[in-house]
Amino acid sequence: MRPSAPLLRVRDLSVTHEGAAHPALRDVSFDVHPGEVVLLLGPSGSGKSTLTLTLNGLIPQSVENAAMTGSVQVSGLDTRTTAVAQLSTEVSMVFQDPDSQLVTGTVLDEVAFALENLRMPPSEVLARAEQALRRMGLWGRRRWNPDLLSGGGRQRLAIACALALRSRVIVLDEPTANLDPQGVHDVYSALGELIQDAEERAIVLVEHDVDAAVDLATRVIVLDHDGRVQLDGPARQTLRQHAHALRELGVLASGDRLPATVDRMPGTGAEGRARQMILSPLDTDAAPYPAISDPAITARGLVVDKRGARLLDVPHLDIARGSFTVIMGANGAGKTTLLQTLGGVVPPTHGTVIVDGLDAGRASPRALAAHVGFVFQNPEHQFIAATVRDELAHGLRLQRIGAAEIDERVDDMLARFGLTAKAHMHPFLLSGGEKRRLSVGTALIARPSVIALDEPTFGQDRARAAELLGLLQELQRSGTTVVIVSHDRRLIAEYATDAVLIGDGEVIAVGPAAELLAQTEPDALASGPAVGPAAPVTEPTPIDPYADAPAPARFWLHGINPLAKFGAVIPAMALLAFTRDLLTPAILLAAAYAVILTGARLTRRTAAVLLLGVPLAIAVLSVGFGVWVDAEQVAGTGAVMRIGDWTLHAGALLSGLATALRLAGILTLALIGGLTTRGPDLVRASVQQLRVPYRIGYTALAAYRFVPRFAYELSIIRAAHRVRGQGGGRGPVARIARGWGYIVPLLASGIRHAERVALSMDARAFGAYATRTERHVVPWRTRDTVFMVAVLLASAVVFALTFPWQPT
Repeated sequence: MRPSAPLLRVRDLSVTHEGAAHPALRDVSFDVHPGEVVLLLGPSGSGKSTLTLTLNGLIPQSVENAAMTGSVQVSGLDTRTTAVAQLSTEVSMVFQDPDSQLVTGTVLDEVAFALENLRMPPSEVLARAEQALRRMGLWGRRRWNPDLLSGGGRQRLAIACALALRSRVIVLDEPTANLDPQGVHDVYSALGELIQDAEERAIVLVEHDVDAAVDLATRVIVLDHDGRVQLDGPARQTLRQHAHALRELGVLASGDRLPATVDRMPGTGAEGRARQMILSPLDTDAAPYPAISDPAITARGLVVDKRGARLLDVPHLDIARGSFTVIMGANGAGKTTLLQTLGGVVPPTHGTVIVDGLDAGRASPRALAAHVGFVFQNPEHQFIAATVRDELAHGLRLQRIGAAEIDERVDDMLARFGLTAKAHMHPFLLSGGEKRRLSVGTALIARPSVIALDEPTFGQDRARAAELLGLLQELQRSGTTVVIVSHDRRLIAEYATDAVLIGDGEVIAVGPAAELLAQTEPDALASGPAVGPAAPVTEPTPIDPYADAPAPARFWLHGINPLAKFGAVIPAMALLAFTRDLLTPAILLAAAYAVILTGARLTRRTAAVLLLGVPLAIAVLSVGFGVWVDAEQVAGTGAVMRIGDWTLHAGALLSGLATALRLAGILTLALIGGLTTRGPDLVRASVQQLRVPYRIGYTALAAYRFVPRFAYELSIIRAAHRVRGQGGGRGPVARIARGWGYIVPLLASGIRHAERVALSMDARAFGAYATRTERHVVPWRTRDTVFMVAVLLASAVVFALTFPWQPT
């Protein structure tokens, strides 16, 4: 019998987003009891993600542009009146975008973040974090920056954060969308163990892949196109009895054999497909590069390096003209990098990619757009127009097609992808699934000879995915070459003619898709054995497995408290701004160099900047500032250079040198702390020693993470605009025009990411209490006092001896 009190009670719930003509959810009512795993299904745009946001109070408390009627209760707590931070102890969330949940600097700290917000003891925090990371196969990467993980790796990390909370209700919004088959198996195994271990918990799961989730689900709730509950009942019985209705809704494609899935035939479901991965070894004697007589894409000597790391090394690869080629491999294998290089998005470091006689790495944006249509993983990256209609028309206008034909093609594409009613909306205001369909439409409408798509079915219901793939197959049969990245084995089996298997940045095998699938599951081969709960750590383990790798003793500056390092130099930096002599900044510059060179761990690039770049900059600035010195003020000094009536005096150079030394001194003093302090440590020291409210400190830390993200987003947006044919030309005017075109998508991306991060932090108990567990203690030691006093005294002596700081 079910317990009398449900964990979740939803009654007459309706949600209408600001500016929307119709509610996203209408009169939704259901209960969720302990031990249940509820699979939430529905077509794209049916309000599934909106529903998940109501379950822990994010709607209406944090999402202010959504009006909610009805009620949601979690363990008897009303989500309207109970703080989101408090609700997070009852409901843990895994959002659709894993990047929106990353706020700290290491994988371990990310999992510990919510637990520390809940003021759990450090021992409990570490035990839970380790268990969750081992379940997700990430324990060996606990010291990594989350940004270094692949998309699937970050998704695993987001799930590990939810597992560690052990809330009574876990809500997951498409948690396996970016995972390879082994990753899907690992995730669902972990969720299944969690339910079996604790019958007092429940899971609400949004998932498009019914096959993957049906092994775990005990119950199905299906929303219709209007956001109403159409079906609610036991999982297998409901799926079997209402297969026709599910196909009409688009939850299942017309060709799906649902009864076979529900009846657990061999090789179906996440567990069965994971076993199928390793049944047969790949024939390693087969030639990895079969000869192709008429290739549409030819790659030779292809190498892609980034920050000194080799991401891709493909000596030889041909993609057959008119083929439907799928690039397969485990998360992080290099699939997206290979696709972007073949499509001209990423110019190779070495080698060439020829697409129909065009050098894709060196072609102009307009020429590239005429040959290759590219669809990015994040559709927002490639939007460049103010309306959906203009977005579709852009590529056609580049080809100088007549207005009548443009309107005809655009209308046809709008109808084909269900976007006719949204034709005059801004692309950024569409739902996630609608944005994906629009991004695909922009690539298809110009009818290029090659279409490249990165996970094109992500976020789409089965009917929309089948419609898209069917369209791609029609294009392929008419002669268009289609190249996609996908984890979906069903997609590969039904649509692909050829496959490229990649692992660790190298091509393992190329050939007919059916033959590769018949031999083995490619993702399993590329990823190696599954990582189980007892997987060994893959890096040297110090005595404390949770500790950060300590800096060697000779790099003593890294062991000084961040506040001591900055507090010791700030007075000198401020006073330097008022000096005009040469001696004062020269002494402080030399002292700063001595401290940095003896106590900081420097990379080669940083050492080169300090030893070569800064002296060169001082020389250049000395001349530059000297040129602008009033000649009358230094007329009594010797002449260094004469050009006509203009004279450069020695006094002017000395004045310029003083200014350059002053700037260099301020910079190098700042580098004492800047080169030896991590952002998280500075935040923790401020919270612990200065009593800065931790909400301010950790919000600043989340904002600090935006800096590298902005650089990454900008690089992707620039590449996306290039393949859309936007921003050709050279010279300053063309550069300004290109830069202006990047502003809107970059700001939109930044604002949206900030909103998502804020929601994620609220959902992870951020601000639940006035204090939090500080597992990383940044103590103030005697050596910190000695360092700070010594630097302050030395600075005071220098300023006293060189006063009044004027040129002699």
